[in-house]
Parts: sequence; structure tokens; C-alpha cells
Amino acid sequence: MRKLAVIVILLLTGIVASAQHEGIRRYFSSYTLNNDTTTDMRFYNDTTLDEFYKFMPQQKVSDNTLGLMNPGNPYLTAIFSKKWKNHDFYFLNNYQAFIKSHSDVIYFDAQKPFTRFDFTGGNKGLELVKFIYSQNFSPYFNLTFNYDISNSDGFYLNNASKVNALYLAGAFTKKKYQNHFNFIFNKINSNENGGIANPDRFRSGDIRAVDNNVQLSKASSMISQLGAQYNHEYRFGHYTIDTIIRDEKNDTALNKNLHSKFSIVHDITFDRYKREYNDIASALYTNYYNDSTNTLDSTTYYQLTNKFLFCLNIQDDSTDNRLKLYAGLKNKLYIYDIDSSYRSIYNSTYVTGNLIFKHNRTDLQAEADYCIFGSDAFDLDVYGSLRQMFGKELGINAKIGYSLCNANIYELYYSANNFKWENDFKKCGIATAHIDFFYEKFHISVGANLNLLHNYIIYNYQALPIQISKSNLIADVYINKTFNFWKFHWFNEVAYQYISDKQYVRLPEVVGYTSLYFMTGMFSNALTLQVGFDAKMNSNFYGYAYMPATAAFYLQDNEKFGFYPNLGFFVGAKIKRFRIFAKLSNYGSLFMKPTYFTLYRLPDNPFAFNFGISWEFYD
Repeated sequence: MRKLAVIVILLLTGIVASAQHEGIRRYFSSYTLNNDTTTDMRFYNDTTLDEFYKFMPQQKVSDNTLGLMNPGNPYLTAIFSKKWKNHDFYFLNNYQAFIKSHSDVIYFDAQKPFTRFDFTGGNKGLELVKFIYSQNFSPYFNLTFNYDISNSDGFYLNNASKVNALYLAGAFTKKKYQNHFNFIFNKINSNENGGIANPDRFRSGDIRAVDNNVQLSKASSMISQLGAQYNHEYRFGHYTIDTIIRDEKNDTALNKNLHSKFSIVHDITFDRYKREYNDIASALYTNYYNDSTNTLDSTTYYQLTNKFLFCLNIQDDSTDNRLKLYAGLKNKLYIYDIDSSYRSIYNSTYVTGNLIFKHNRTDLQAEADYCIFGSDAFDLDVYGSLRQMFGKELGINAKIGYSLCNANIYELYYSANNFKWENDFKKCGIATAHIDFFYEKFHISVGANLNLLHNYIIYNYQALPIQISKSNLIADVYINKTFNFWKFHWFNEVAYQYISDKQYVRLPEVVGYTSLYFMTGMFSNALTLQVGFDAKMNSNFYGYAYMPATAAFYLQDNEKFGFYPNLGFFVGAKIKRFRIFAKLSNYGSLFMKPTYFTLYRLPDNPFAFNFGISWEFYD
């Protein structure tokens, strides 16, 4: 595939370079769906060179992630508050950057067929391919196909991975009847090496990083998801008809506007998840409950969610100010299977709803779920966010939330070849708050996050889940600022993180990232060139160890690591709708001691060369 991609890159570069310069006009709008539609700008704005050189999926979550920088390998965020919300299927908690989810599906209204193709290649067989195609088959009906695939041999023994993530999404949006559906498929195949067998030998530099022995040589895991969602809404109301002028010839058309203050929404979602872990006997594991020679663990999880909502919509068409309230019931049925020998069925009913309020420069949203009866009775999850602008470029973002929920069923009961547990945990609580002040004119943002954990679950030194009743405060303050000097741009972000009880939560205290680059237009601005450096680093800390059999990060006190400047050099160019980059990652490993561990026994990748393209077109 890589040879073919190189040929395609060369052909496309020649074609695009010989074309006339044009502006980046968009022929589509896009949005996500969570009861209400929310404008999504990921593809609409994704035409610049800004951060284009950040090619790994983990870097879309955070500039500082902990774990092997390989697609399909688990990772943690260095800052606790940047962690994504826990996934319904526990085993996907630390893989969410690689997969598609129903809430992440992007729906389009494409006036012209829209296509984008991305390819990234590099050392050790790295291939990242992204493809999206969207087309309106009528003014009211759109289909979108989004497919990501990645392959990598990895820089360490038994470290190969392959990820397939795709969705097919459709929207049929007549004025009174709105229909949205999507089908999702995710599959992650990874070899599990358990980390470097001898970290001291690695740090000494006596042997190349890629030749170091690892703890597991035959282990592998597979995680998959197959899911579907259908959401439809019927809006009650009346039409008004306006005559509009379409062009300078005074051609006219009739524009029908629906005025609806009340609607009914129904949403049904089904997902099937599965995880398999295969291995042979090794010194890493001390217990073998089923077979002392081979491990064949399997866990399956089914989830069916059915939601029925009433919606009240009060909107001023002239100002776009609005108040929207959703309220109704949600039923959640889930089935948990282990090796076909254990099955547990759970059923819960929730009161659910959310509020959307927009007035001039104020944008307020709130959501709430409360389980009134069933397996998760009295579970509570509330969340609110506020965006307040004080001018065109000055404003604040604020968020607050509270969750009190049962522990994940996987943490309550599990039975496999190397691990078994049965726990009676209390409900887990977490309160969160966030505030961010930004001034776009000066390219600066200052913020803080607060997380208060109670009855939270960690994995102890034996990689077994335990519950900590003592509260733990985790807070961080950060600042990011871009300095612009002529054609030079310097982005900096630094965060300080406070953890009141570091015995149970292991993350660095200081985290930093910087990027300095030169960017200029050439050939009458037909081509934009970017050349720069970046670096990331965090303070010393006792990072987690990783347990392949259960996909859990657990405590260790054997080694501290950090204060390693991971350096990169990148070059990028953009011609019309075509972008290309090349990057040297961790080039400091060529002359510095190999101390670039991010987790216990799990070093970052050594020096690597990567390149990539992105090309989009219409029709």
C-alpha cells in the first residue's frame, strides 16, 4: 500500500501544483446529533496546516499522551481532566481515539459530493488511511461513508497492530419529519508484548530499542464493536411561504419555513461489543485458573438503549435566539457474557432530558439522567456548560458536572484464565468543574479544571480492582499562548496538576508542549509553506504499569520517569485543497540517553520519519 500511496502523492502533487490558485470554498454544512443538532466544524475548518503534522490519533486528544505511540495501543492522558468519559464497554476506555462512536458521527448537507482522502506512512510499516465521502441524493436525503484503517509493525517486538473503524450515516430531513441513522463497525487487533523485559538494559543504550526483549512474545488481543442507531423526530407546526430572489435576473423561488414549537423524538441504539485475549504461559502471570498452557479469554457485551422524548422549542427566527427543552424516558438493557459460561442481564429506566438556551452572546446547555428503577436505580448524571462572549473575541467557557453511578459491571465481576474477582462496590462519585478565559485577539487562553473523586476504583499493585472511599481532589491550571512575529509563530501550553492523594492516582505534576514554526506564502500565495520544530515533556512521576490480560493500568513503585524532551521537526505545504507534510519524531533519541519512557516498561517510539497527505475535492 505504501508504494501505491507514494505514486499517488507524486501524481497529485504535480496535478495540484499546475492548477490555478483558488480560495477554499465549502459546499457543505455538517453537524452531530445528541437529541438536538450541533454544528460540527472538524471537516469544515480542516484545510489549514495548523497541527496537520500531528498525525497520530492520540494527538487529537492531547499533545501529551502516555503509552506506546502506536495505533491500536492503549494510552492515558497526562492531564486527568483531558480524559474522555468512560466508555460503556470497559475495554474501549483507553482506545477511544481510534474508534467511531454514535455520538461522534458527523452528518452532512452536501450541495456537491464531498470526498477527502488522507494517507500517512513511515517507519515500521506505519500506514494510516482515512477516507470520507458524502453526497446528497436529493435536497432532503444525504449519505456519508467514513472509513479509517491503520496498520503498524511497531518499533518493539510483538507490537504490530491493525485498526478498522467505519460508519455509514444517513439523514432524511423533511421539514416536519427528521430521520437520522448510522451503522458503526470498529475492530482493533493488537499484539500484546507486556513492555520491555529489561528496562535497565534499554536505558543503557547497549542494544537498539527495537531489539530489546519483551515480556510477552505470543500474546494478542482483539476488540470489536458492531452497532446501529436510528433517531427520528416529528415536528408539529405550520408553514409560512416567502418569495425570495435567487439571482441578479430577479428569478424567484418559494421558501417554505416550518414554525414548530413542539415535537416528539424517538431514538433506538443497539451495540454488540467483544474482547478476546490469547496467550501462552509466561512468567508475567502468577495465576492460571483454567489452562496452564494456553489462554483464550472472551468477553461479550450487548447494549440496547431506547429513548422517547418530548421537545418544547421557542425560537425567534429573526435573531436565532432560542429555548429548547427535551424531557422523557430512557430504557437501557444490557447483557454481559464471559466465555459463554457466565451471563448477567441488567435493565434500567431513566428520566432524561436536556436544556438548550441561546440568547445573543450567551450559549447555555444542560443534561441530566436519573435512574428511577432497575439495576442502576438512583444513578445520577448531570452536566452543564456555558459559553459567554463579552465581545467578538473575548469570552469564557464554563462547565460543571456530577456523576454518582454503579461501578462498571466488568469491575464488579470477572472470570478469566489469569484473573478472577467478585466485588461489592458502592456507587462511584465524581464532581467536575472547568473554566476557561480566552481572548482570540491575543491568541491566549487561561483555564482551570477541578475533579473531586469519591468511592473511585483503581487497580492495585496486583492489577486487581479496589475501591478507594477517601476523596481525592485533582485540579489543574493551564495557559496556552501563541506568539506571532512576522511569519514566525510560537505556540506554548503548560499545565500544573495537583493531586491530593498521589498514592492512588499517578500522573505528572507539570506538563508542557511547544511548537515554533515559520509559515509563508509562495508563488503569489498559491502555495503555503510551513517549517518548524515541536517538543513535549512532563515532570517525573511513578507512572502506571499495563496489564495486557485485562487491559488495565495499575500501580507500580519500581520506577519514576519523565523530564525527557521529545523533539520533532516538521515541514508542510498546502496548495489549494491538497496538503502534504513530513516529520522527524523524537530525533533527540539519536544523541540522548534512551530514557523516553511514558509508562512502566513502555517507552515512547524512538527516532522515526513520517510523511502524509490530505486531499479533498467535490464532484
